[in-house]
Amino acid sequence: MKLSFVLKSFSLRSFFQSLFFSTLLFGIVACFYWRSRDVGTPLNVVEYASLFVFLILFGILQWMFQKNALTQLANRHSGAPQIQKTASATPQETETDRKKRENREKRLFVHLFSVLQREGRLMDFLQEDLSLYEDGQIGAAVRSIHENCRKAVDRYLSPEPVMKQAEGQTVEIAPGFDQHAVKLVGNVVGQPPFTGILRHRGWQLRSISLPKLSEAENPDLIAPAEVEIQ
Repeated sequence: MKLSFVLKSFSLRSFFQSLFFSTLLFGIVACFYWRSRDVGTPLNVVEYASLFVFLILFGILQWMFQKNALTQLANRHSGAPQIQKTASATPQETETDRKKRENREKRLFVHLFSVLQREGRLMDFLQEDLSLYEDGQIGAAVRSIHENCRKAVDRYLSPEPVMKQAEGQTVEIAPGFDQHAVKLVGNVVGQPPFTGILRHRGWQLRSISLPKLSEAENPDLIAPAEVEIQ
């Protein structure tokens, strides 16, 4: 709501309120003189009119003081320093900056997968047609890939279980548990504490220290091709 509208609304309301209370006060005084006319000197019409005009002028004068006081307060408020957003404070993002930001966000999405490919050749394994190999050959390849990928995950992510108990043990879920960290399945009825069997311990990060992401890398690149020059 604009300040000028508030001032105008207050002026009109306070003006009519002043007239109303001045008229009401005149009625009370006139009634008092009318009832006491037998005791003292009665007032004539001119005196009643003079009293009415005096009270009306007194109400208008009071209204003018109120309006002036509110106007001064409004001027002080409008003149106070205000914090405004300017174009210089938040520069508009250029097309180059936008593409750079989008490439970085996309690169972050595949960054961990790139690390696992570099350390354990995970992408090579996933894209391999395993139907061409015997089970023994697959087992030997998986052992090496598993070991290298596990070392990479332990080095950069330091994972640890959400719950320390062994899977299959009976555990108790206390009130106020983290519903994002502990997922309840089965017959979940009522309020905690709950007692159940731990089916999966969950995983969370104790720390994270991924290799620095290069700004120059292609956001679509998982691993570069390698060409040996003869």
